[in-house]
Amino acid sequence: MVVALACGVCGCATTGRGTKKVSYSQTAKSNYHKGMEELEDENYPEAVKYFTFVKNKFPFSRYSASAELRIADALYAQEKYTESIDAYKLFINFHPTHKEVVNGYAAYRICSGYVKQIPSDWFLVPPSYEKDQSATRDALRELLGFMRIYPTSKYVPKVKKLYQQSVRRLVAHELYVARFYLDRDKPKAAIFRLEGVLKNYPDAGVHPEVMLLLGQTYLKLQRNAEARRTFSMLVKKYPGDANSAKAKLYLKHLGEQ
Repeated sequence: MVVALACGVCGCATTGRGTKKVSYSQTAKSNYHKGMEELEDENYPEAVKYFTFVKNKFPFSRYSASAELRIADALYAQEKYTESIDAYKLFINFHPTHKEVVNGYAAYRICSGYVKQIPSDWFLVPPSYEKDQSATRDALRELLGFMRIYPTSKYVPKVKKLYQQSVRRLVAHELYVARFYLDRDKPKAAIFRLEGVLKNYPDAGVHPEVMLLLGQTYLKLQRNAEARRTFSMLVKKYPGDANSAKAKLYLKHLGEQ
């Protein structure tokens, strides 16, 4: 009876693991800080209990909104990326003037959550560039949106890095598909993919390789003028690249015709 009464007063609760109890305090501030301690100690279920208590018990406290954000952080930390993305989006919608919305933090975490869901390479399965890239396209959409909406955010450098990583994955996929078409004697389909890479991903960092393959494919279709223009542009823009040296050989061959 005494134990039950004590738990009723303090707000005791067990975690889903049944190994640790949380003891709620009387103020929003105290419960929020307890949640932060659990979050920092990677005790995520306990942290969520405290933050949820703050949100529900003290809805008008200044800690209530921050508790919602920290719940999203806990979901992210547990690699529950889809759930965390939904939580961050709701937070942005309901608290558009919160400092961690205005400074881009919540949106950055959404971007990062999308990137985390991009297929990764693992030695027992096909490489990531052979897999469906819808997650990569979702990530790129969010990353571009972030840079448009939060151009001065301190998270821009991190977002740009994530963008480059995501673009390289998508371009690797496009190159894989282009080579797939070439292996099956479908050069026009390959050209469509390669031209798309040059047009849509100017900062991908793989243009020399793409341009060489595109020039070779033009040659296969006997579109010599387009091949010559592509090889010349490659030599001019990337003079020190190994693909440029190969392009020079093709240009010499075309000049001798």
